[in-house]
Amino acid sequence: MKKILFAAISMLAIVSCTTDGTQEEIKKEPYKITVKFADDSADGETAYLTSYDSGDTIAQEVVKGKEVVFQDSVAGSFMARLVVDGKLGFIVEAGEITINWEDGKATGTALNDKLNAIDAELEKADGDEAEAAIFQKAYKDNKDNGIGPWAFNYYLMYNNFTVAQIEDMLKELPAEWKDLKRVGKALKDAEAKENTAEGKKFTDFANAKGEKLSDYAGNGKYTLVDFWASWCGPCRKEVANIKQLYAKYNGKMNFVGIAVWDEDEATAKAMEELKIEWPVVMNGKNWTEPTDIYGIPGIPHIMLIDPEGKIVKRGLGGEELIKTVDDIFK
Repeated sequence: MKKILFAAISMLAIVSCTTDGTQEEIKKEPYKITVKFADDSADGETAYLTSYDSGDTIAQEVVKGKEVVFQDSVAGSFMARLVVDGKLGFIVEAGEITINWEDGKATGTALNDKLNAIDAELEKADGDEAEAAIFQKAYKDNKDNGIGPWAFNYYLMYNNFTVAQIEDMLKELPAEWKDLKRVGKALKDAEAKENTAEGKKFTDFANAKGEKLSDYAGNGKYTLVDFWASWCGPCRKEVANIKQLYAKYNGKMNFVGIAVWDEDEATAKAMEELKIEWPVVMNGKNWTEPTDIYGIPGIPHIMLIDPEGKIVKRGLGGEELIKTVDDIFK
């Protein structure tokens, strides 16, 4: 799990309008973020403080020796990421925040301490269901601070909610949460999943070379489609299961990998390392169109399409993947 930074607040005042037309003064207060590195190997590099939700750069500073310091002001708290030869998430809020780059912890303020406690719970959790419950409690307990939207985003990722279910949850949450980029993405993904649900015909897509999913799917044979990336550990682990099926059913069914969120060179290297024999469709750095179309928030994601092009099953993996395919050819 990635932790989060919250920006702090300066003593400047900003003005907002209330529902009755009056003006309410919202104070900003100062923060200071000191990032400490184990050595001076990052000396001279630029460190970026970015929005966790949008990815926009909020501030940037040059690392000097073994540390870099950010100082500004903020109203309330928000999720952020520190980017410098890697990423680290934490909370920006008023006060003095110290980040130990090596252990990935931000300390010194109440919300960062709370976030570290949530992280500790997640490390002890047994399985996805337990982790989802932790995120659910976290967003409900933190509707008034930056932990809430972050936890809500992860809760959505752990569940296969419909658009209607997400919209119902949003009715009970701060109105501004619906405007968050990640919540908007979750709604789009849910809509995409409904449009490409099991029982529906697959949606085609093509890369820049004109290679299409329909080159493999809907041509009279079952087709196994693996959405993956070279850097994804669980994706690489799932290759062993696909290999097992490929050895038994190649010729009887089609196999195709879809390399997403990756670079072609890295994909080709991984194919060689993993000895992948089936075709893999790739399209340069950070290809997102396939996962956007199918509303896939995380990989690996393995899909089975029948000979006529109907989606039989989505989200397959492990023993369930092997059993599902074996049952077809019994």
